[in-house]
Amino acid sequence: MNKLYENVFALARAGIWGEEVSISSETDWNKLYDKTRRSKLLPITYKVVSQHATEWNIPEAVLNRWKKESTGKALNQMYKFSEIKKIIAEGDKRNLKLIMFKGIGVASLYPDPNQRYSSDSDILVYKNEQKKAVELLQDLGYVSTDEGAKEHVPVFEKNAGVMYSKIELHDCLWEDYEGKQAEVLESLKLDAEESLIRETFMGTEYYSLGITEHFIYQIFHIVKHLFFEGISLRYFTDISLFANKYKDKIDWKRVVESMKLLHYERFLDCIVEICKEHLNMSKDIPVNGSVTEEMKEHLIEDVLGDKDKSGNVDDYETINFLETYFMRSSAVKESKFQQRRKQILPLPSELHERYFYAKKCPILLPIAWVHRIIFFADYAIRGKKKGKNGTEAMKRSQTRLDLMKEFDLMDTDKDLKKQKGTK
Repeated sequence: MNKLYENVFALARAGIWGEEVSISSETDWNKLYDKTRRSKLLPITYKVVSQHATEWNIPEAVLNRWKKESTGKALNQMYKFSEIKKIIAEGDKRNLKLIMFKGIGVASLYPDPNQRYSSDSDILVYKNEQKKAVELLQDLGYVSTDEGAKEHVPVFEKNAGVMYSKIELHDCLWEDYEGKQAEVLESLKLDAEESLIRETFMGTEYYSLGITEHFIYQIFHIVKHLFFEGISLRYFTDISLFANKYKDKIDWKRVVESMKLLHYERFLDCIVEICKEHLNMSKDIPVNGSVTEEMKEHLIEDVLGDKDKSGNVDDYETINFLETYFMRSSAVKESKFQQRRKQILPLPSELHERYFYAKKCPILLPIAWVHRIIFFADYAIRGKKKGKNGTEAMKRSQTRLDLMKEFDLMDTDKDLKKQKGTK
């Protein structure tokens, strides 16, 4: 691992565990700042860099940027948490079972929860109470928005700037994903009412997923983000803190069995090995020894390496092409021809919801292809002005598949043949 990456890990350890670390005064602090920012660790690490600013020869301009962004993020997160506490209190008054997951359940493990910032807050509500939950949010001043919303995840916003709050109201942990993987996830019953627990955050009691269920869900969530947009190092600090805090309460046998069913076993092994080596995760956390040093290096490079945002797969609907692999509705073909075909001429099941008419009536598929070409041409013209790059999106989706294949996160041709009883 190169020195720049080592320094990011060192700052992360200092931020979450208070470990004494040493960083050379010869360090390129502009690069280290950028890596730490992309890792979503600026607020968590500001205290340590400010304490060692003179010793480590940190340029004043860099330190000022660190402070400004850290302060802004922490203040906004403080406001979001105050909003969440209001929502929980109002939910209790109305006898609504609002289940908090990710967000406050993980933030509470950090030395200062406000330093773990997030773009939104996630709330799970059972379908029979969703309408009442929507009314609650609207009564508290939230307005629905189409941006980022899905059928099973309506999105609500309130205010702007430092006082901005965004709520994703889930009625299903798996959002709108369909396919074999969704069936497996559903069978795990991670949101079963009998497994819910009561936790306390900043003096407020709330409903949360069970500890083992929450850990399994977090791995699914990390894999989802790795597939579609890449992940930041903060996912690793989250999982390290969570595993260390609850290592004696997590049902590791159930975790291992769930990972096998989901094809996540090798990936979890890789995350755990990296966290043990670089983020002080407990040595007691079980692994199967299924990963190589090369695999760990590949994942670290994917997390900390340079990222070109011009080819975001989500912007170009390449995300829908990847979904069929993510949910194991398709196999990773030995030939890349089929993968390219799905990107360019998708079948009805592989289409974006924009082309609902072809999904319902396959005979209209050629019309959908023409519609899609027009959409892409229009997006390419508008996107080019914003520095977007469709070709890069295509390349990135292929890179994602190659990485997923290395970690055995999806079915391959061999898997499908095996399931069909052929050689």
